[in-house]
Amino acid sequence: MARSSPQCGTRLTLQLDSRIALEAIILNRIERVPARRRQEWLRGLLVQGFRAECQLLRTTVVERENSQPMAFSRWLAVDSPGQPQHPPPKASSAAPTATSTTHGKPFAGLGRVIG
Repeated sequence: MARSSPQCGTRLTLQLDSRIALEAIILNRIERVPARRRQEWLRGLLVQGFRAECQLLRTTVVERENSQPMAFSRWLAVDSPGQPQHPPPKASSAAPTATSTTHGKPFAGLGRVIG
């Protein structure tokens, strides 16, 4: 890319490679644009791509600020499989009732009742 001296408008020279798929699509599209509108079309394409990149950068910065990078490791530390939080259920000879809950699952007993 070459730049000429700064003036009212700056001229950029860019070579696109037709062996690269996206660049080939751009080259095919610009051939179908009327000659008098090509510069306007290219300018719009450049500005639109730049705006999309800026928006992407802004969203990634916001996501980094809002994310908790240690959340997964904290989850592992809290829920260790070796120490159950609830005591194991005791075996009884009575039939299970629909009101019994298993570890916060209020409808777990319905599977045994409905069958």
